[in-house]
Amino acid sequence: MSALLLAILLAAVVKDGPTPLRAGCSSDAAALASLPSGAAVTIRYSISGESQPCYKVSAQVDGKAWEGYLPASAIGELEDFDQARRQAVWLDTAIVVNSVRATTALPSLRGGAGVAQKAADLIDSSRPQRALELLEPELKIHRDPTLLALAGIAAWRADDSRQALEYWRASLDLAPSPEVEKLYRQVEREAKGDQSNDRLYGMRVLLRYESSAVPVEVARQITAVLDQEFARISQELGCSAEERVIAIVQSREAFRKSTDTAEWSGGQFDGKIRVPVFDPRVLDGTTIRSLAHETAHACLTMLGHWPAWVQEGIAQKLAGDSLSAAQMKKLGDVARQGKLPRLGNLKQDWSRMDAEHAAEAYALSLAAVELLWKEAGAEGVRNLLRNPDKLPQITADLDRRLGL
Repeated sequence: MSALLLAILLAAVVKDGPTPLRAGCSSDAAALASLPSGAAVTIRYSISGESQPCYKVSAQVDGKAWEGYLPASAIGELEDFDQARRQAVWLDTAIVVNSVRATTALPSLRGGAGVAQKAADLIDSSRPQRALELLEPELKIHRDPTLLALAGIAAWRADDSRQALEYWRASLDLAPSPEVEKLYRQVEREAKGDQSNDRLYGMRVLLRYESSAVPVEVARQITAVLDQEFARISQELGCSAEERVIAIVQSREAFRKSTDTAEWSGGQFDGKIRVPVFDPRVLDGTTIRSLAHETAHACLTMLGHWPAWVQEGIAQKLAGDSLSAAQMKKLGDVARQGKLPRLGNLKQDWSRMDAEHAAEAYALSLAAVELLWKEAGAEGVRNLLRNPDKLPQITADLDRRLGL
Protein backbone atom coordinates (compact mmCIF):
# COMPACT_ATOMS: atom_id res chain seq x y z
CA MET A 1 0.00 0.00 0.00
CA SER A 2 1.12 3.55 -0.64
CA ALA A 3 1.61 5.78 2.39
CA LEU A 4 2.72 9.38 2.17
CA LEU A 5 4.46 9.65 5.49
CA LEU A 6 6.28 6.98 7.43
CA ALA A 7 8.35 7.13 10.61
CA ILE A 8 10.05 10.51 10.89
CA LEU A 9 11.31 11.52 14.30
CA LEU A 10 11.66 15.24 14.87
CA ALA A 11 14.51 17.08 16.52
CA ALA A 12 14.14 19.86 19.08
CA VAL A 13 16.42 21.53 21.62
CA VAL A 14 16.53 22.07 25.37
CA LYS A 15 15.71 25.73 26.16
CA ASP A 16 17.64 26.24 29.36
CA GLY A 17 20.14 24.13 31.19
CA PRO A 18 20.92 22.24 33.11
CA THR A 19 17.51 20.51 32.76
CA PRO A 20 16.86 17.08 34.30
CA LEU A 21 15.79 14.28 31.97
CA ARG A 22 13.41 12.31 34.17
CA ALA A 23 12.13 8.74 34.28
CA GLY A 24 8.53 9.98 34.17
CA CYS A 25 6.42 13.09 33.69
CA SER A 26 5.98 13.97 37.35
CA SER A 27 8.26 16.57 38.85
CA ASP A 28 9.45 14.09 41.49
CA ALA A 29 10.36 11.33 39.01
CA ALA A 30 13.96 10.20 39.17
CA ALA A 31 16.46 12.28 37.18
CA LEU A 32 18.28 10.12 34.64
CA ALA A 33 20.62 12.72 33.19
CA SER A 34 21.23 16.46 33.08
CA LEU A 35 20.79 18.19 29.72
CA PRO A 36 22.65 21.42 28.96
CA SER A 37 21.03 24.42 27.27
CA GLY A 38 20.77 23.89 23.50
CA ALA A 39 21.14 20.10 23.74
CA ALA A 40 19.48 18.33 20.83
CA VAL A 41 16.64 15.94 21.70
CA THR A 42 14.54 13.72 19.48
CA ILE A 43 10.84 13.76 20.35
CA ARG A 44 9.16 10.38 20.46
CA TYR A 45 5.63 11.30 21.54
CA SER A 46 3.67 13.53 23.89
CA ILE A 47 1.44 12.65 26.84
CA SER A 48 -0.44 14.57 29.51
CA GLY A 49 1.70 15.84 32.36
CA GLU A 50 0.82 17.28 35.77
CA SER A 51 0.09 20.79 34.52
CA GLN A 52 1.37 20.83 30.92
CA PRO A 53 2.14 18.41 28.08
CA CYS A 54 5.06 16.08 28.67
CA TYR A 55 7.28 14.62 25.93
CA LYS A 56 9.22 11.42 25.77
CA VAL A 57 12.58 12.21 24.17
CA SER A 58 15.91 10.63 23.39
CA ALA A 59 19.22 12.47 23.76
CA GLN A 60 22.97 12.00 23.77
CA VAL A 61 24.78 13.09 26.96
CA ASP A 62 28.57 12.74 27.06
CA GLY A 63 28.41 10.15 24.29
CA LYS A 64 25.77 8.02 26.04
CA ALA A 65 22.21 7.56 24.70
CA TRP A 66 19.33 8.30 27.08
CA GLU A 67 15.54 8.15 26.87
CA GLY A 68 13.33 10.01 29.31
CA TYR A 69 10.74 12.73 29.77
CA LEU A 70 10.78 16.53 29.58
CA PRO A 71 7.98 19.06 30.20
CA ALA A 72 6.88 21.21 27.28
CA SER A 73 8.31 24.32 28.95
CA ALA A 74 11.81 22.84 28.74
CA ILE A 75 11.77 22.21 24.97
CA GLY A 76 12.27 24.69 22.16
CA GLU A 77 11.02 24.31 18.57
CA LEU A 78 7.90 22.39 19.58
CA GLU A 79 5.80 24.04 16.87
CA ASP A 80 7.21 21.80 14.14
CA PHE A 81 6.61 18.68 16.22
CA ASP A 82 3.03 19.55 17.10
CA GLN A 83 2.27 20.35 13.47
CA ALA A 84 3.93 17.14 12.29
CA ARG A 85 1.87 15.12 14.77
CA ARG A 86 -1.18 16.24 12.85
CA GLN A 87 0.15 15.16 9.47
CA ALA A 88 -1.85 12.30 8.03
CA VAL A 89 -0.63 9.01 6.73
CA TRP A 90 -3.28 8.53 4.08
CA LEU A 91 -3.91 5.81 1.58
CA ASP A 92 -4.92 6.37 -2.05
CA THR A 93 -7.59 3.70 -2.40
CA ALA A 94 -7.44 3.93 -6.18
CA ILE A 95 -3.85 2.68 -6.10
CA VAL A 96 -4.92 -0.35 -4.06
CA VAL A 97 -7.96 -1.08 -6.22
CA ASN A 98 -6.01 -0.74 -9.45
CA SER A 99 -3.14 -2.89 -8.16
CA VAL A 100 -5.63 -5.62 -7.29
CA ARG A 101 -7.39 -5.40 -10.65
CA ALA A 102 -4.16 -5.21 -12.66
CA THR A 103 -2.21 -7.99 -10.95
CA THR A 104 -1.21 -10.75 -13.31
CA ALA A 105 -1.79 -13.31 -10.56
CA LEU A 106 -5.55 -12.91 -10.87
CA PRO A 107 -7.34 -14.53 -13.82
CA SER A 108 -9.40 -12.40 -16.20
CA LEU A 109 -12.94 -11.70 -15.12
CA ARG A 110 -15.60 -13.96 -16.60
CA GLY A 111 -17.92 -11.24 -17.82
CA GLY A 112 -17.57 -9.26 -14.62
CA ALA A 113 -15.29 -6.48 -15.84
CA GLY A 114 -18.14 -3.97 -15.92
CA VAL A 115 -19.17 -4.84 -12.38
CA ALA A 116 -15.56 -4.60 -11.20
CA GLN A 117 -15.15 -1.13 -12.72
CA LYS A 118 -18.39 0.13 -11.20
CA ALA A 119 -17.45 -1.31 -7.81
CA ALA A 120 -13.99 0.26 -8.00
CA ASP A 121 -15.54 3.63 -8.86
CA LEU A 122 -17.94 3.34 -5.92
CA ILE A 123 -15.09 2.50 -3.53
CA ASP A 124 -13.05 5.43 -4.88
CA SER A 125 -15.97 7.80 -4.25
CA SER A 126 -16.35 6.60 -0.64
CA ARG A 127 -19.47 4.49 -1.24
CA PRO A 128 -18.24 1.07 -0.09
CA GLN A 129 -21.66 -0.15 1.07
CA ARG A 130 -23.06 0.54 -2.38
CA ALA A 131 -20.10 -1.33 -3.87
CA LEU A 132 -20.89 -4.36 -1.70
CA GLU A 133 -24.54 -4.25 -2.77
CA LEU A 134 -23.34 -4.41 -6.37
CA LEU A 135 -20.73 -7.13 -5.83
CA GLU A 136 -22.58 -9.56 -3.56
CA PRO A 137 -25.24 -10.70 -6.12
CA GLU A 138 -22.47 -11.22 -8.68
CA LEU A 139 -20.49 -13.34 -6.21
CA LYS A 140 -23.50 -15.61 -5.73
CA ILE A 141 -23.32 -16.41 -9.44
CA HIS A 142 -19.59 -17.13 -9.56
CA ARG A 143 -16.73 -16.80 -7.09
CA ASP A 144 -14.32 -14.70 -9.09
CA PRO A 145 -11.07 -13.93 -7.20
CA THR A 146 -10.88 -10.33 -8.44
CA LEU A 147 -14.47 -9.58 -7.45
CA LEU A 148 -13.79 -11.22 -4.08
CA ALA A 149 -10.72 -9.03 -3.63
CA LEU A 150 -12.72 -5.91 -4.44
CA ALA A 151 -15.49 -7.02 -2.09
CA GLY A 152 -12.87 -7.31 0.64
CA ILE A 153 -11.71 -3.73 0.02
CA ALA A 154 -15.32 -2.52 0.09
CA ALA A 155 -16.04 -4.40 3.34
CA TRP A 156 -12.89 -3.00 4.95
CA ARG A 157 -13.78 0.55 3.89
CA ALA A 158 -17.26 -0.05 5.33
CA ASP A 159 -15.55 -0.96 8.64
CA ASP A 160 -16.24 -4.70 8.58
CA SER A 161 -12.75 -6.18 8.92
CA ARG A 162 -14.06 -9.70 9.62
CA GLN A 163 -15.98 -9.81 6.35
CA ALA A 164 -13.07 -8.24 4.49
CA LEU A 165 -10.72 -10.97 5.70
CA GLU A 166 -13.21 -13.66 4.67
CA TYR A 167 -13.48 -12.23 1.15
CA TRP A 168 -9.70 -11.93 0.79
CA ARG A 169 -9.14 -15.44 2.14
CA ALA A 170 -11.57 -16.79 -0.46
CA SER A 171 -9.84 -14.77 -3.20
CA LEU A 172 -6.40 -16.07 -2.16
CA ASP A 173 -7.65 -19.67 -2.09
CA LEU A 174 -8.72 -19.28 -5.73
CA ALA A 175 -5.74 -17.29 -7.00
CA PRO A 176 -2.67 -16.39 -4.88
CA SER A 177 -1.87 -12.67 -5.22
CA PRO A 178 0.86 -10.63 -3.49
CA GLU A 179 -1.38 -7.55 -3.47
CA VAL A 180 -4.31 -9.34 -1.83
CA GLU A 181 -1.97 -11.13 0.58
CA LYS A 182 -0.53 -7.76 1.63
CA LEU A 183 -4.01 -6.41 2.28
CA TYR A 184 -4.96 -9.51 4.23
CA ARG A 185 -1.90 -9.34 6.50
CA GLN A 186 -2.26 -5.62 7.16
CA VAL A 187 -5.94 -5.77 8.11
CA GLU A 188 -5.37 -8.95 10.13
CA ARG A 189 -2.75 -7.09 12.21
CA GLU A 190 -5.03 -4.06 12.45
CA ALA A 191 -7.95 -6.18 13.70
CA LYS A 192 -5.82 -7.81 16.40
CA GLY A 193 -4.71 -4.47 17.81
CA ASP A 194 -8.08 -2.72 17.55
CA GLN A 195 -10.26 -2.75 20.67
CA SER A 196 -12.49 0.12 19.51
CA ASN A 197 -15.86 -1.59 19.77
CA ASP A 198 -18.15 1.23 20.91
CA ARG A 199 -19.98 3.26 18.26
CA LEU A 200 -21.62 6.64 17.98
CA TYR A 201 -23.56 7.79 14.92
CA GLY A 202 -23.37 11.39 13.81
CA MET A 203 -25.11 13.03 10.88
CA ARG A 204 -22.10 12.52 8.59
CA VAL A 205 -19.77 10.21 10.50
CA LEU A 206 -19.74 6.91 12.34
CA LEU A 207 -17.32 7.10 15.25
CA ARG A 208 -15.88 3.87 16.58
CA TYR A 209 -13.95 4.34 19.80
CA GLU A 210 -12.24 2.55 22.64
CA SER A 211 -14.39 3.14 25.73
CA SER A 212 -11.58 2.15 28.09
CA ALA A 213 -9.46 4.96 26.64
CA VAL A 214 -12.08 7.57 25.68
CA PRO A 215 -14.96 8.54 28.00
CA VAL A 216 -18.33 8.56 26.28
CA GLU A 217 -18.70 12.30 26.94
CA VAL A 218 -15.47 13.00 25.04
CA ALA A 219 -16.51 10.57 22.28
CA ARG A 220 -19.75 12.52 21.85
CA GLN A 221 -17.77 15.75 21.58
CA ILE A 222 -15.49 14.16 18.96
CA THR A 223 -18.52 13.02 16.95
CA ALA A 224 -19.93 16.54 17.03
CA VAL A 225 -16.58 18.03 15.97
CA LEU A 226 -16.27 15.60 13.07
CA ASP A 227 -19.79 16.45 11.90
CA GLN A 228 -19.03 20.17 12.13
CA GLU A 229 -15.65 19.84 10.41
CA PHE A 230 -17.06 17.76 7.58
CA ALA A 231 -19.84 20.33 7.04
CA ARG A 232 -17.30 23.16 7.01
CA ILE A 233 -14.74 21.42 4.80
CA SER A 234 -17.31 20.04 2.37
CA GLN A 235 -18.60 23.59 1.90
CA GLU A 236 -15.05 24.80 1.28
CA LEU A 237 -14.12 22.04 -1.18
CA GLY A 238 -17.42 20.80 -2.58
CA CYS A 239 -17.34 17.15 -1.53
CA SER A 240 -20.39 15.17 -0.42
CA ALA A 241 -20.80 11.85 1.37
CA GLU A 242 -23.67 9.51 0.54
CA GLU A 243 -22.47 7.17 3.27
CA ARG A 244 -21.14 8.02 6.71
CA VAL A 245 -17.41 8.58 6.97
CA ILE A 246 -15.79 6.06 9.31
CA ALA A 247 -13.69 7.55 12.09
CA ILE A 248 -11.74 5.57 14.71
CA VAL A 249 -10.41 7.05 17.95
CA GLN A 250 -8.07 4.97 20.08
CA SER A 251 -5.48 5.14 22.80
CA ARG A 252 -2.01 5.97 21.54
CA GLU A 253 -0.81 2.40 22.16
CA ALA A 254 -3.74 0.81 20.30
CA PHE A 255 -3.36 3.31 17.45
CA ARG A 256 0.28 2.33 16.97
CA LYS A 257 -0.47 -1.41 17.14
CA SER A 258 -3.25 -1.24 14.58
CA THR A 259 -1.60 1.23 12.19
CA ASP A 260 2.14 0.62 12.68
CA THR A 261 2.82 4.37 12.44
CA ALA A 262 5.55 6.39 14.13
CA GLU A 263 5.33 6.97 17.88
CA TRP A 264 4.59 10.67 17.43
CA SER A 265 2.01 10.30 14.66
CA GLY A 266 -1.12 12.29 15.40
CA GLY A 267 -3.45 10.88 12.77
CA GLN A 268 -3.95 8.82 9.65
CA PHE A 269 -6.37 8.63 6.76
CA ASP A 270 -6.32 5.35 4.86
CA GLY A 271 -9.97 5.31 3.82
CA LYS A 272 -10.94 5.82 7.46
CA ILE A 273 -10.12 8.72 9.75
CA ARG A 274 -7.89 7.50 12.57
CA VAL A 275 -6.80 9.68 15.47
CA PRO A 276 -5.05 8.68 18.72
CA VAL A 277 -6.10 10.45 21.91
CA PHE A 278 -3.13 11.77 23.88
CA ASP A 279 -5.21 13.08 26.78
CA PRO A 280 -8.50 11.12 27.05
CA ARG A 281 -9.93 13.48 29.65
CA VAL A 282 -10.37 16.46 27.34
CA LEU A 283 -10.85 17.28 23.69
CA ASP A 284 -8.03 19.74 23.20
CA GLY A 285 -7.13 22.02 20.31
CA THR A 286 -4.44 19.69 18.98
CA THR A 287 -6.89 16.80 18.65
CA ILE A 288 -9.48 19.06 17.00
CA ARG A 289 -6.90 20.16 14.43
CA SER A 290 -5.95 16.52 13.81
CA LEU A 291 -9.61 15.68 13.22
CA ALA A 292 -9.91 18.56 10.76
CA HIS A 293 -6.72 17.51 8.96
CA GLU A 294 -7.93 13.93 8.46
CA THR A 295 -11.42 15.11 7.47
CA ALA A 296 -9.85 17.23 4.73
CA HIS A 297 -8.07 14.14 3.40
CA ALA A 298 -11.38 12.24 3.42
CA CYS A 299 -13.11 15.05 1.53
CA LEU A 300 -10.35 15.36 -1.08
CA THR A 301 -10.37 11.61 -1.67
CA MET A 302 -14.09 11.79 -2.47
CA LEU A 303 -13.32 14.37 -5.16
CA GLY A 304 -10.62 12.48 -7.04
CA HIS A 305 -6.98 11.48 -7.05
CA TRP A 306 -4.61 14.25 -6.07
CA PRO A 307 -0.82 14.50 -5.79
CA ALA A 308 0.65 14.61 -2.33
CA TRP A 309 1.31 18.36 -2.33
CA VAL A 310 -2.39 19.06 -3.00
CA GLN A 311 -3.56 16.60 -0.34
CA GLU A 312 -1.16 17.75 2.35
CA GLY A 313 -1.22 21.44 1.51
CA ILE A 314 -5.01 21.67 1.61
CA ALA A 315 -5.27 19.46 4.70
CA GLN A 316 -2.84 21.73 6.56
CA LYS A 317 -4.62 24.87 5.36
CA LEU A 318 -8.07 23.68 6.40
CA ALA A 319 -6.78 22.46 9.78
CA GLY A 320 -5.70 26.03 10.51
CA ASP A 321 -1.95 25.59 10.04
CA SER A 322 0.16 28.45 8.74
CA LEU A 323 3.82 28.86 7.94
CA SER A 324 5.96 30.39 10.66
CA ALA A 325 8.48 33.11 9.89
CA ALA A 326 11.27 30.56 10.43
CA GLN A 327 9.69 28.15 7.95
CA MET A 328 9.25 30.92 5.35
CA LYS A 329 12.88 31.97 5.76
CA LYS A 330 14.12 28.40 5.42
CA LEU A 331 12.02 27.83 2.30
CA GLY A 332 13.43 31.02 0.81
CA ASP A 333 17.00 30.02 1.63
CA VAL A 334 16.61 26.55 0.12
CA ALA A 335 14.86 27.99 -2.96
CA ARG A 336 17.73 30.43 -3.56
CA GLN A 337 20.12 27.49 -3.38
CA GLY A 338 18.06 25.75 -6.08
CA LYS A 339 17.42 22.77 -3.82
CA LEU A 340 13.63 22.89 -3.43
CA PRO A 341 11.80 20.24 -5.47
CA ARG A 342 9.19 21.25 -8.02
CA LEU A 343 5.62 20.60 -6.93
CA GLY A 344 5.26 18.12 -9.77
CA ASN A 345 7.86 15.95 -8.05
CA LEU A 346 5.82 15.86 -4.82
CA LYS A 347 3.32 13.33 -6.08
CA GLN A 348 2.56 10.13 -4.21
CA ASP A 349 5.38 8.73 -2.15
CA TRP A 350 7.33 10.73 0.43
CA SER A 351 8.21 7.67 2.48
CA ARG A 352 11.92 7.69 1.67
CA MET A 353 12.47 11.31 2.64
CA ASP A 354 14.51 12.06 5.71
CA ALA A 355 13.09 14.37 8.38
CA GLU A 356 14.61 17.53 6.92
CA HIS A 357 13.32 16.97 3.40
CA ALA A 358 9.91 15.84 4.64
CA ALA A 359 9.58 19.07 6.64
CA GLU A 360 10.49 21.03 3.52
CA ALA A 361 7.91 19.11 1.47
CA TYR A 362 5.11 19.84 3.93
CA ALA A 363 6.11 23.50 4.23
CA LEU A 364 6.36 23.86 0.44
CA SER A 365 2.95 22.22 -0.04
CA LEU A 366 1.36 24.61 2.45
CA ALA A 367 3.11 27.60 0.85
CA ALA A 368 1.78 26.56 -2.57
CA VAL A 369 -1.78 26.11 -1.31
CA GLU A 370 -1.70 29.42 0.59
CA LEU A 371 -0.55 31.14 -2.61
CA LEU A 372 -3.29 29.38 -4.59
CA TRP A 373 -5.92 30.49 -2.07
CA LYS A 374 -4.59 34.06 -2.16
CA GLU A 375 -4.58 34.24 -5.96
CA ALA A 376 -7.74 32.26 -6.78
CA GLY A 377 -9.77 32.33 -3.58
CA ALA A 378 -11.91 29.50 -2.23
CA GLU A 379 -13.99 29.43 -5.42
CA GLY A 380 -10.84 29.06 -7.51
CA VAL A 381 -9.74 26.09 -5.40
CA ARG A 382 -13.18 24.46 -5.77
CA ASN A 383 -12.99 25.08 -9.51
CA LEU A 384 -9.64 23.30 -9.66
CA LEU A 385 -11.04 20.31 -7.75
CA ARG A 386 -13.92 20.13 -10.24
CA ASN A 387 -11.53 20.40 -13.19
CA PRO A 388 -8.42 18.32 -12.42
CA ASP A 389 -7.23 18.68 -16.03
CA LYS A 390 -6.17 22.23 -15.07
CA LEU A 391 -3.80 20.97 -12.38
CA PRO A 392 -0.64 20.71 -14.55
CA GLN A 393 -1.01 24.32 -15.69
CA ILE A 394 -1.68 25.58 -12.16
CA THR A 395 1.21 23.50 -10.80
CA ALA A 396 3.62 25.06 -13.32
CA ASP A 397 2.36 28.54 -12.49
CA LEU A 398 2.79 27.98 -8.76
CA ASP A 399 6.31 26.61 -9.36
CA ARG A 400 7.15 29.85 -11.18
CA ARG A 401 5.66 32.06 -8.50
CA LEU A 402 7.46 30.14 -5.76
CA GLY A 403 10.76 30.56 -7.63
CA LEU A 404 11.19 26.85 -8.40
